[in-house]
Amino acid sequence: MIDLELKDLKFTVKDALIYLFGALVTAFGVVMLLRSGLGVTSWDVLHTALYSVTPLTFGTALLTVSALITAYVILYNRDWRYLFLAIPFVLVGGFLDFFNEILFAGFNPDGYSQFAVFFLGLFILPIGGAMLIVSRYPAGIYEELMLVLMKQFKTRNIALVRFFMELTPVLIGVGLTLLFKGNAGELYFGTPITVIMMGPLLQTYLKIYRRLTDGNQ
Repeated sequence: MIDLELKDLKFTVKDALIYLFGALVTAFGVVMLLRSGLGVTSWDVLHTALYSVTPLTFGTALLTVSALITAYVILYNRDWRYLFLAIPFVLVGGFLDFFNEILFAGFNPDGYSQFAVFFLGLFILPIGGAMLIVSRYPAGIYEELMLVLMKQFKTRNIALVRFFMELTPVLIGVGLTLLFKGNAGELYFGTPITVIMMGPLLQTYLKIYRRLTDGNQ
């Protein structure tokens, strides 16, 4: 769980730049996965479903879902300090629309280039997540949701809770696109690959960062 004590949220130029660049890299990775056409992360299955069946942009779809999760966490914990969780998804949502609606609006790879773009997104996305974490600013909206669900359902089974956290947005997203579009949306074989690989890649990048900064083995 992230520490939301206000006294610990100190501004430094270094951390702010790492945080901002982490949001930028995260958004770039998400858009590369989307543009590859081979599958997005489980939560982005839901975001892209909202993007395709409503007037929302990709970024505002992410903002809407993240705001609802944050509100749930705030209400459950009865602690308004969790509003700090809004910082990363506001940044990422803005960068998402910049990349998806402007910079890469006409970018539609095909053939083997789809795989190159997919794996670029797969390996880039957790780098952004690692940067958000090492900046020491709020980064863990899904981690906080996981802790709330564990408390609510009185379980310590992290794996089970995470499984349903990954499955639920996929089911909702696919349900929406099946209902309104008659297809499965952005659910392709790449989605389970992202579910399997994101955690280990994030952990690897954090270990590399720690070794570079303080020599921990």
